[in-house]
Amino acid sequence: MLKDEIADAKRSVNTDRVQITIGEVATMYASGELDILPDFQRLFRWENSKKSKFIESILIGIPVPPAFVYEKEDGTWELVDGLQRISTVLEFMGVLKDPDTGELKRSQLSKTTYLPSLEGIVWEAREQAEESLDKALQLFFRRHRIEFQILKHPSEPNTKYDLFQRLNRGGAYANEQEVRTCSMVLANAEFTNRLRQFSARDDFGKILPVTNEQKQKQKNLEYAVRLVDHTYEDFPQKKEKEVQEFLDETILKIMGERDVEAVLRDVNWTVETLYRLFGETALIPPEERLQGIARRFSLRALEGIAVGLARNRDAILATEDPDKFVRERVAEFWKQSWLRLSEHIPANDKWSVCRVQAAAICDSRLK
Repeated sequence: MLKDEIADAKRSVNTDRVQITIGEVATMYASGELDILPDFQRLFRWENSKKSKFIESILIGIPVPPAFVYEKEDGTWELVDGLQRISTVLEFMGVLKDPDTGELKRSQLSKTTYLPSLEGIVWEAREQAEESLDKALQLFFRRHRIEFQILKHPSEPNTKYDLFQRLNRGGAYANEQEVRTCSMVLANAEFTNRLRQFSARDDFGKILPVTNEQKQKQKNLEYAVRLVDHTYEDFPQKKEKEVQEFLDETILKIMGERDVEAVLRDVNWTVETLYRLFGETALIPPEERLQGIARRFSLRALEGIAVGLARNRDAILATEDPDKFVRERVAEFWKQSWLRLSEHIPANDKWSVCRVQAAAICDSRLK
């Protein structure tokens, strides 16, 4: 059995490896043969000191890890892992494009442990105060080879999502959602962009409050993913997987199986309805809440109230007075005794209470 499973899994993965000079990498990037997807590039977060250390490693011959790419049908490559390293060399050479403006970016190095004279070095000086990297060192740098592991077509498409997540969990990316977003982009860039636009709505941001710093780390998009995932997929009653794993797998499944317009119709209506009826306090306990319930936003409201509405949109609209129905059900939601219990459940486990209750806001009246 195990041998058969291994054989089947191997057949779904077709790989190769090749060493390419940095000069060739720059040429491939400039010509569109190597695609660093915009949502990947927005996560290019290495500090200048770390970029300088990586350039130092290349100049003094310290081995660097391979990059991973996915070979598409047309033969071009999508970068799956190695964003920080590849972006660092492209930016230093002055050929990295800003994902939003298209302008070329370049970096100025800082001193490092072994090469303190890297302080202030740029690839090509543009101002009198700048110092260019020596031409001989430029040639050495361009000829340095980076190993690329290639996930070749026709490997199973889902393999690249899994590969990306396995390589990046706990790595350079700041949080789970940023890794998830890149997998989403690989799966369906259009769907991902539409969901990002939804999470950037003004009313969404008011009922699901996030700080500017949290937005930079895509907390608002994480809330959107939670809303979509729990609306269309039931979490297993037995805790067979962690919540982050559920979110990863479910959003990719939804993006592959459901129409983006239908999904956005349901979640847009949910947000519009909640904001219209309750304003910025739509997902915050009311003044007349149960004793022991803090008056603040929490996942129980997102996964209970918002998911309950989204799952039952059509049935709610079919009631005699949809607005009255929603007001009554939300009021009843905050009177449930299990909410006191949820105050003391760790954040990562709140799904086990809130998800079970998600349908309670509407389903009992609709059956």
